[in-house]
Amino acid sequence: MISKRFKCVVAVLLVTGTTCMCSSQELSTKASLKRADVNLLRRSAKTPEDFATLALHFDQRAMLFGQKAAEEDAELKRLSGLTFRAKNYPIMVDRAQRSGDYDRAEEKKCSETAADYRQRAASLHD
Repeated sequence: MISKRFKCVVAVLLVTGTTCMCSSQELSTKASLKRADVNLLRRSAKTPEDFATLALHFDQRAMLFGQKAAEEDAELKRLSGLTFRAKNYPIMVDRAQRSGDYDRAEEKKCSETAADYRQRAASLHD
């Protein structure tokens, strides 16, 4: 017997899965799945649609981390163009560099996870 919670999660995932046809700007404004929903779906995913939904979620996360990394790169560029450098300038530069590196690493990890879920969906679909 399927629980009500599982049915609710599946309904949310089906609605979320339709966002793949939205533009990338719209995707960034859409609410992503909650961590508990993702964990539940990871444990119970069996169909190609489940894996495609997970791939979409991780694609969205990768896009958000890519945007954050671009913002940190812009901040680094802004900081390097300053003629007056405050006392905490080295701290600001270091923070922007570390944040950008972290965001790029997370973007790569999410992209790889999404590719893995797409591959699983394709292998089940065949």
